[in-house]
Amino acid sequence: MSRKNKVTLHAFHQYTFRTSIALLLLAGCQDEEIREYVVPVENERIFTSDLLKDQFGAIPFEWKAPAEWVVTDNDQFSKIAWKVGPKEDEARITLSDLPIAAGLVPQVTRWRGQIELKTGPNDDPMSDTETLKLTGGNATYAHLKGPESTILGLLVPQGDKLWIFKFRGNNNVAEQQRTVFREFCESIKIP
Repeated sequence: MSRKNKVTLHAFHQYTFRTSIALLLLAGCQDEEIREYVVPVENERIFTSDLLKDQFGAIPFEWKAPAEWVVTDNDQFSKIAWKVGPKEDEARITLSDLPIAAGLVPQVTRWRGQIELKTGPNDDPMSDTETLKLTGGNATYAHLKGPESTILGLLVPQGDKLWIFKFRGNNNVAEQQRTVFREFCESIKIP
């Protein structure tokens, strides 16, 4: 085939392709009525265990949250979050879940690192934990105090998940909330 025929054939294919695209676009455009939907805005946010179960679908617990805890925005990991304490030193309380395979020891070890609590090679990372009996089962309660901040946590194995209730704040706010967080943890009911 000569060069002239190749160029002509190439131009023909381009024309055919462009025409096909134009026809497809025109065929897809139809006069449809544009519909507008109005959704009522929720002005009131109610946070109860039942609402959370409906909203997130998988929180299997009931609890009694302290009145001074204020519901706040979740992060990428938490199902619900609260804040407490003075604005400049707010502590954060969260509920999140991990696969059960994540394990208790790695979680507590990670927390120790977050608050710069040093562990020697012969130290037991679980030394600051205890078993807490809850309605419906047992959980592991942790009280970890670092040089400047504290993590209080409750780790609840449930089915294929490890549920984590975590309090993190500076040592002063944590000391003020230590009993409150413990009572909150003790109020948790496992189905």
